Amino acid sequence: MKREERAVSPLSPESDRGFAVALGSFDGIHAGHVALITRAVSAARQRGLYSAVWTFRDDASQLPGKKGTRVITTLKEKLGLIASLGVDYALLEDFSRVRDYSPDYFVNQLLRVDCNTKLAVCGFNFRFGKGGLGDCDTLCELMGSENCIVVPPVYRAGHLVSSSAIRLLISAGEMEQAAELLTRPFFIDFPVVHGKQLGRTIGIPTINQEFPEGHVIPKNGIYACTVEIADDIFLGVANVGVRPTVDHDPAHINCETHIINYNGWLYGKNIKVSFYKRIRDEIKFPSVDELRAQIKRDIASAIDYFSKK
Repeated sequence: MKREERAVSPLSPESDRGFAVALGSFDGIHAGHVALITRAVSAARQRGLYSAVWTFRDDASQLPGKKGTRVITTLKEKLGLIASLGVDYALLEDFSRVRDYSPDYFVNQLLRVDCNTKLAVCGFNFRFGKGGLGDCDTLCELMGSENCIVVPPVYRAGHLVSSSAIRLLISAGEMEQAAELLTRPFFIDFPVVHGKQLGRTIGIPTINQEFPEGHVIPKNGIYACTVEIADDIFLGVANVGVRPTVDHDPAHINCETHIINYNGWLYGKNIKVSFYKRIRDEIKFPSVDELRAQIKRDIASAIDYFSKK
């Protein structure tokens, strides 16, 4: 993907070829999104077009009918995943600017003129225009059937793949099922912040990461995870919750991860932690010594889990 954000003019030389544009909000970039985006990339190559993803700069909670929705991916993460699928451009739009467009204006002005769209690709449940009046059939009618591709629903283990289903699985701690729908483990990629450094005092150092407001949070508990640092991947054990043994604050949930066989300075850096399996509930222990003993058992459980994978 050449740039994370691109304002495309119909008169710019590089847009003369036109674009095959995948349309959607794409929170999570799950299996259904991957099918849609790769279809657009493939069609672009076949027709000699640039490939692009048109999506919102806003997070999912700002979209119609999504008030209170927690996002699976930040905009930066979403763009990185889109780029990994071979897309040439990401076209970012503010929902507030287009929310009152009629379906006709959305297609004939925004897509055809502003984005020089020659081929539109959408999902079976795509809605657009003021009040969501336009759907995939409307899009095909306005674009012309030969210039529109509608991608059918994608199922995994008999269940429809959707962002809402994935949010429920993550919130329930069902990481293996969520990974099946996402085509990868759920991950966070947040800055490392200063904690109380208790882990170092008991010989088990950890990194602390805060969940941004409006982001989906896994069910409280202990998780087998991997941690990416530069070009290396380490095994880890992550605690999502309130640390009831040492720092119980029910209003403050964070992610505290012990990186196995790693000791380095990571404060201020964005670190990617991928969640593979929930090992156990978060428990309040009578003493720090008992907590340390349990963490060592959790580390052994995580190593055993990954050795079997």
